[in-house]
Amino acid sequence: MFKWLPGIAAQNRNSPRLVAASYVIASCLMTLAVMDVVTTNLGLAAGAYETNKIIRWFQANMGDWWFVPRLLGQLIPAIMIIWYPHRWVLVVISPVVPILGFFVWNNARIVGILS
Repeated sequence: MFKWLPGIAAQNRNSPRLVAASYVIASCLMTLAVMDVVTTNLGLAAGAYETNKIIRWFQANMGDWWFVPRLLGQLIPAIMIIWYPHRWVLVVISPVVPILGFFVWNNARIVGILS
C-alpha cells in the first residue's frame, strides 16, 4: 500500500535543509520531553498533582518508571520526522514544540508557586 514511502523518504533525506530542520525539531521535542518529566517530578515533590489522566495512570502503576512511556510517546514522532523529513510532516509535528514548551513553563511556574 505504501511502497512509495521509502523512496520519497530517501529523496527527502538528501535535502540538507529538510534534514537539518528535522534534527532541530526532533532535538527540541526530546529536550522538552525530558524537561517536562523533570519539572513534573519537581512539581509532584512540591505537592502538585498530575492533571493528565493517562500520565497519572502510568505514575500509579509504574511508580518511578512512569516517565518511560511518556518519553517513548515523544520518541516516536521524533524518529518519524528524522526518517521522513518531508516538509508537511515537519509542519504537522513542529507545533508540538511550543505546546511542550508551554507545559514545561507551566510546570516550572507551579513549582515556583508551591516552593
